Amino acid sequence: MRKIIVLSLSIVTIAILSLNSFAQTDDTQIVRGQLVCVQIDEMGQASVSKEFTECTGLLYLLGVDGDLYSLHGSQEEIEKIKQNSKSRMGYRLPLRLKGKTVGHQRAWQLYTPSLELEENSIKTTVTGTVLCVFPNQKEGSVRPKIADGPCNEAKPHAHFIQTDDGEIYALHGTLEDVVSIEKNPKRENVTLTGILKANESGWILYVN
Repeated sequence: MRKIIVLSLSIVTIAILSLNSFAQTDDTQIVRGQLVCVQIDEMGQASVSKEFTECTGLLYLLGVDGDLYSLHGSQEEIEKIKQNSKSRMGYRLPLRLKGKTVGHQRAWQLYTPSLELEENSIKTTVTGTVLCVFPNQKEGSVRPKIADGPCNEAKPHAHFIQTDDGEIYALHGTLEDVVSIEKNPKRENVTLTGILKANESGWILYVN
């Protein structure tokens, strides 16, 4: 089901965009933020790590502005980003990354300028558990959590789905599509249909 998409160069952009649209920046920009990995541990639970060498799950960038972005690029690019992410006294220093952004505050996505969003996509249906990803600016980290009910009234945050076979996909889409997921009180055994994109450095499911 997975296809490798060859991308090129750095990553990340930031934009203050309307929350009632699915927006895309046309210009490459630079933003600073903390690199965080969310992956499934040996117990099958979503765990967070700021200090990692391998990330088999999703990379997020917690911007200095407080916004949270799922980070996507080729394996080569992601490896370069991780190598450039230095630590000091147990604290991963902020990165300055270049690229573009699509989405809104409830589903920001950062990607390389060469990524063609309409190419190499697969329509699919997945079933699993939907988790909220809350940014913690003070700790420079994120907190994945299974909500005990609708989360649409919570502070804007990201989401991913953990499938029954242990895969995780960042959830993106229009504000209306994302809010419809947030309003659903059911969080486990949820079935979502959408377009699967990106590659093994960060899978994306655009719900529809």
